[in-house]
Amino acid sequence: MRAFHKGLEVNKKFLLTTLNPTSKGTKWYDPPPENIVTDRQIGRILLQFHQVAEKIDFYTNKKNLKFIDIGTGNGILPELVSKYCKCKLSHGIDPYEDGEHTTSWPTGTRHKLMNKIDKFLKKKYLNINNYKRNLNFEGYSTSPKTIELFKNKTKWKFYKKFINELPLKQKYNFIFAKCIDHISDWEDLFKNVSKRSEADATLFIKHNSFFSYNGAHRYASTFLPWGHVILNDKEYSDYVKKFHKTRVKEMKNFFFKGLSYPRNTLDQLLDILIKNKWKVIHIEQSNKKNYQKLINYAGGQKNLLKLAKKNYPSINLSELISDRILIIAKKIKK
Repeated sequence: MRAFHKGLEVNKKFLLTTLNPTSKGTKWYDPPPENIVTDRQIGRILLQFHQVAEKIDFYTNKKNLKFIDIGTGNGILPELVSKYCKCKLSHGIDPYEDGEHTTSWPTGTRHKLMNKIDKFLKKKYLNINNYKRNLNFEGYSTSPKTIELFKNKTKWKFYKKFINELPLKQKYNFIFAKCIDHISDWEDLFKNVSKRSEADATLFIKHNSFFSYNGAHRYASTFLPWGHVILNDKEYSDYVKKFHKTRVKEMKNFFFKGLSYPRNTLDQLLDILIKNKWKVIHIEQSNKKNYQKLINYAGGQKNLLKLAKKNYPSINLSELISDRILIIAKKIKK
């Protein structure tokens, strides 16, 4: 029998057909298993490093690069920057190490990943065609340009901290943030980023919007199309109790504590950046490859926007169909 909620059909296919494949022996809502390295993980890291290195090459004085990766996870990105980009220092911060959080990198994979990734970086130049076969599940709209790789011995550091715990005397001129969808207080986040940024610093945000189709991640996503957006907090709790009876606590915990809360749209994010003396100079968005079919799941564009705007008046269709959003901002000189 077909089930409905708020006039929309509740159907597992609306979610399961859009998720990246899970490892053998795991359920669709399980974190990646320990000690297993996949081609997708390798492609994800290589693309991320390539995108960052390209932006460093274009926006920053490479000889004076002071890099930090906020939400670094396993710390591979700042290590790659220290090894293959000309820099003075490269740091990564994250309050969680491998395996300590639902979204953390699985334990037992870092060394294996570095060994495999380094094999792609042995040449003098990095070209996306060298690893494109690993990107079937990555969202990107344009390919990063071929970049030159340098052999360095710059030491990198990992800090198990939040950004506000770093000393104010330590300043950076290139800041990368890829996990703001898991940080609640964006006002406080970017205030602290600004305090630790040099004049004319570059801020690079790789954003997975909460409002995208899979913005609640597999851990809190529903069998309703954009259910995490069109349901208000009470409705979400009621829905989970009815349709996900074995995972009520896990889903609600991730929805309310594992994702940015309160939710901010892209327009609200830009306002926060401007308020904290950042000038946004570039926005690049990739969209879900099958977004037209997803919109049909939700009863069409007009119906989706009508339902979404009840909870989030400033939301727009562009952000709803987004995959990854890349934002470049420059620190405004006083």
